[in-house]
Amino acid sequence: MSDRLKPYLAVVGDLPGIPIVASKVMKAASDENTSADDLREIIEKDPALTARILKVANSSLYAFSRSIETLRHAISLLGFRTVANLVMAASLKDVFKNFGLSEKLLWEHATLAGAVAARLSGYGSIDVERESAFTAGLLHDLGKIVLSNTARERYQKIIMRTYNEGVAFHEAEREEFGFDHAELGALVAEKWKLPKSLVQAIRHHHHDPTGYPASDAAELRLIALTSTVTLCCTRLGFGRSGPVEAIDVAALPAWGYLGLGEGDVESVLEEVSEEAKNAEGLFT
Repeated sequence: MSDRLKPYLAVVGDLPGIPIVASKVMKAASDENTSADDLREIIEKDPALTARILKVANSSLYAFSRSIETLRHAISLLGFRTVANLVMAASLKDVFKNFGLSEKLLWEHATLAGAVAARLSGYGSIDVERESAFTAGLLHDLGKIVLSNTARERYQKIIMRTYNEGVAFHEAEREEFGFDHAELGALVAEKWKLPKSLVQAIRHHHHDPTGYPASDAAELRLIALTSTVTLCCTRLGFGRSGPVEAIDVAALPAWGYLGLGEGDVESVLEEVSEEAKNAEGLFT
């Protein structure tokens, strides 16, 4: 843990735990002995969560040919890992202690980034595993949620600076706290015992992937995709007060690392915009 984080965590307390139902589902989904009925029994104890899963399963995100009416049917069609990710997305909102306009924007950015990352995971030469892409996109700004919960007044000032002055979140956070949301979010992800590749995607999504010594190429590609997705969403104004047209996504090192060029900008942004519209409001 960074020395800059220790005094802060000593003041605000322990890192937040993973939402209870999400923890149980992720554990069950990773167990080869788990059946669809085992997973269903865990999820259906939360009627609101069950409704959210069915809502997403019947949305244009998956475009099944017929209506999915039961949780068991959704699990059998979507698969355990997809259902676990949807549970994480649907229950992450419960991590917020407060939910005003700024939290709504943070939540919107996170959920749309997850859907967009899954969509772009198979675009062109990107080639990132879809489920990992969804989770990394969803959780990349987890540190913002923690800061919003534990230092709300100070973080509101940061949000206002980013919206009104155009200062990047991570730069304003370092000025205020001495660390940024990526560092803090990675610590939370480690506490939740998420896979190392996801922890690294959260920690390094503002970094140049070509300068990071990852354990393998797949990890680097996940970092690069997460970085690309969050900047594309910001460029289009998802989870912000409006579009940030000054962002040149093609100039990002991550963009080139994924094999994308200037000619891909328009089509990628169209994909991002379309998927964001499809996913809007699905996880509320």
